[in-house]
Amino acid sequence: MKKSVVLFLVFSFFFVQLNGCASYNRQFANRADLGMFSGCISGMLAGGLLLNLPGAGMGCILGTGAGYFIGERIDKKVGTRREALLKHGLEGDKEKLLVEDHSVAPQNASVSATIKTSVQYTIIAADEGKKITVTEKRTLFNEKTGFVQLDERRVLRTQGTYESTYTFVVPENVSRGDCQIITTISDDTQTKTIVSHFTVV
Repeated sequence: MKKSVVLFLVFSFFFVQLNGCASYNRQFANRADLGMFSGCISGMLAGGLLLNLPGAGMGCILGTGAGYFIGERIDKKVGTRREALLKHGLEGDKEKLLVEDHSVAPQNASVSATIKTSVQYTIIAADEGKKITVTEKRTLFNEKTGFVQLDERRVLRTQGTYESTYTFVVPENVSRGDCQIITTISDDTQTKTIVSHFTVV
């Protein structure tokens, strides 16, 4: 009976680690911290009560790994539909897709360094309750490697303004010099393309 209760608690914490939504607002510094926190607790339960192992330490390691795995993409809703309408307006029944800002950090990075690329965009439509499917695609271009697709996904969004962040490691086979991150944001009717730069040193 004790094992059944503990297993239920463990899987509950694992669910917290892996579950998330597009408008997730982090309370931890990053998703690795969240993975580490819940991993420690679930590891403590599993190791201390079931396996007689140093569960907290093992849970911390496994949880951190899971945190980094799910932490490559981070979404945050930064503005409501009402705010977007006041700022941008709307013409007739047309949907509006606007890219407002984008960034890459750091600007200078070595091979195997971590790059964080972010884009902020707004989606609004005449129908207040309509949800819009958005495709986000990121491609890396370097003179030596050519085009390398980093990430692509489709996500169903409520209307408003979003900040979408993607983190990746600079590939080992890129050449020194300029790298471009080509970000494409599209819905069923519009496509916006943004090019950001960083330098491999």
